[in-house]
Amino acid sequence: MSDSEAMWSRKDEVASLLAQDETVLGRLWGYELEGLSPQQMAEREGLNTTGWVYNGRNLIRVLRDGHVPSAPTMAEQAARKVRAWLTRLELSPDLRDALVEQEKQLSARAADSKAQDAEIDVAVADSVAAEKANTSGIYVYTLPHYIKHRADEESGRTFLKVGHSARDAFYRARSQGRLTALPEDPILLRIYPADESANMERLFHSWLEDADHSRSRTTRGGSEWFLTSPKFLDRIAASLGLSVIEVTLYDAET
Repeated sequence: MSDSEAMWSRKDEVASLLAQDETVLGRLWGYELEGLSPQQMAEREGLNTTGWVYNGRNLIRVLRDGHVPSAPTMAEQAARKVRAWLTRLELSPDLRDALVEQEKQLSARAADSKAQDAEIDVAVADSVAAEKANTSGIYVYTLPHYIKHRADEESGRTFLKVGHSARDAFYRARSQGRLTALPEDPILLRIYPADESANMERLFHSWLEDADHSRSRTTRGGSEWFLTSPKFLDRIAASLGLSVIEVTLYDAET
């Protein structure tokens, strides 16, 4: 082993790259170095949710420590980040070789069909349980396909259903046809509690349209969906003074 190989430290190189990273992950790394709590980090970002902090910490473990998450969704998110680093950054030969091998492991984990099914089952169970609370407000759903295959890979945005509780709570609906019309069981990501849910829905839709987060109509679901992200919806909720219930953690933009 050469002197240069003996001196190489994956953690040191990754720390240096994170310090130069201008994405949310880079800012999270800076917050970690400051010793901020997840809530303080959320305040810095103008958010009132902290799920993205834990997703980001997982990604840092992936990059610095070679960690391979057990959850397929997290493994896929990590594989995307690793591929982005391999494509866009100047890396040492040692780190490049380590990330190339790790990307194979992450992709294999993400493609594990049994693990995918188990993860979806948990998310659906959490969605059903959250709906049983009968909370009035805005409900945000997606389908497993839209998490795994994002409609816009560059921005991380994908199709999310944004509707109010009186009309768009899938699992509380009496008619089974509302679920059989969809190709997959929907996953509930967020609830934004609000008494006047129909009026609040109109405000959310207006913000989304003004930001050019385009609408799309599913061929089987019969409902309007927006090409957007939970983070953007959380910002809308914060601007409208709404609290956030995170049902399923999903962060597309870390």
